[in-house]
Amino acid sequence: MRGNDCRRYEDDLSGFVDRTLPERRVNQVSEHLIRCSCCASVVEELRRVRSRLSSCQAATPLPDSLAERLQGIAGNECDQPLYLVTEDGARRRSIGGRLIRGGVAATLALATLMMLSLALAKEPAVVGDPIRAAREQYSLALTTISVGQGVGAVQWARERGARPGAAAQLTPRSIDLGQAVPIDESNAMTRLGSNGQSITYSGRQRVWLMDGDGAHRSNDVEVDVVAGEGASLTVLDATGERFLSWFVPTMGCCSSLAGTGWQFYTYQSSDEIAGRSASVVEAHGDGYLVARWWLDDETGLPLWVERYNTMGRPTLVFGFVSVNIGTAQLATDSTQPYPMESVSSTSTSGWCVGLPECPLELGGLPLVAHASSGEGEKSYQRLVYSDGVRTLSVSWNPGVLAGGNRVTDDSPGLPQVAVWQVGEGVVSVATNGPRTLMADACRILPQMRKNEFGLIERVGSGLGRLVGIG
Repeated sequence: MRGNDCRRYEDDLSGFVDRTLPERRVNQVSEHLIRCSCCASVVEELRRVRSRLSSCQAATPLPDSLAERLQGIAGNECDQPLYLVTEDGARRRSIGGRLIRGGVAATLALATLMMLSLALAKEPAVVGDPIRAAREQYSLALTTISVGQGVGAVQWARERGARPGAAAQLTPRSIDLGQAVPIDESNAMTRLGSNGQSITYSGRQRVWLMDGDGAHRSNDVEVDVVAGEGASLTVLDATGERFLSWFVPTMGCCSSLAGTGWQFYTYQSSDEIAGRSASVVEAHGDGYLVARWWLDDETGLPLWVERYNTMGRPTLVFGFVSVNIGTAQLATDSTQPYPMESVSSTSTSGWCVGLPECPLELGGLPLVAHASSGEGEKSYQRLVYSDGVRTLSVSWNPGVLAGGNRVTDDSPGLPQVAVWQVGEGVVSVATNGPRTLMADACRILPQMRKNEFGLIERVGSGLGRLVGIG
């Protein structure tokens, strides 16, 4: 085994064999070889190699041009053994070697970092059922702003598995109230927009929604509303069993910013709903009956509502089968489905998430409620627009739309939906309004743009997770 003393001489052994060392250094190496059998063995091996090389003669001499070229490259150091290379030349080679080794190490480190980043990259979430998700958000929107609360609760419960009643084929509720009289749109919207929000009442609503076969199926909803506080909503399944119970705080709604394009009528006589006298207001558009509302003569509370398709067939029906004005009991075990904030909070910095802009008006409807992700939460944005008659919900979520193409749905009795990709997120719109309202909203909102999750984005995502910020 060679010791530390050998390291002082190992670079001189070749020169010792070649007899190119200075005389003083030859004497020092000789003394060391006498004491060190290890280095002496190395010298003997070097001598055997030198002897073999000296005995070999090239079959053909090297061309003069190659020798001159090699000598030119080597310069003044070509006649010296390696161990006698000048200090500057050795330093240059040493620095060059370190640079090469450093470059190789840096390249390997960078390549490893890239591979780790790609492996850790978080793929965008795929939105698997965008139509259902959009309608769920619309259901929550109706419930939150106290416009068709029972309808929103039943739609949500149905999506969660609540069993509806038996299939039925509904016809418009018959009325015999005399001649319809035209009324001013602003007057009609004032009456319809209040939705009884300043009234305390309780009762049971029945909500009929159309299924995929065009049949109507119902669920009952127990409703308790305390003016200025909120509402308790309990959805019952087909057997009368309680399926879900919500508490929804009171939120102000609604006003109209633009005309509906409908013509409104009322009747001189009143009808009767759940034992209470009710005036009828109806809307016509494009030559057909759009909707009818039965409004309580004393309080203005909507007691019964029907919406129709172009053939005059009901697509949505809901109303009270029993109601008590002035009495209500809020449930203590209800949960709040989805907290939203009123439009007054839009002055807060950072309230709009994901979208380039969150408009305060869309399709002539004012923004009445919104919700967005907070710090540390998964990003999302919810916007609700309504004039008390027409409601439109807008959602933005990060992710990728399956297939990448715009999807729409306009099934009878359900809110119409449009969903499309906008860069790194998906925008969805749902409304109970006419197609023109949907078209206006889609025109104002950001247009379709592919999700560009390429190599740079993957590396960035992986690096973020690697350092703990993704």
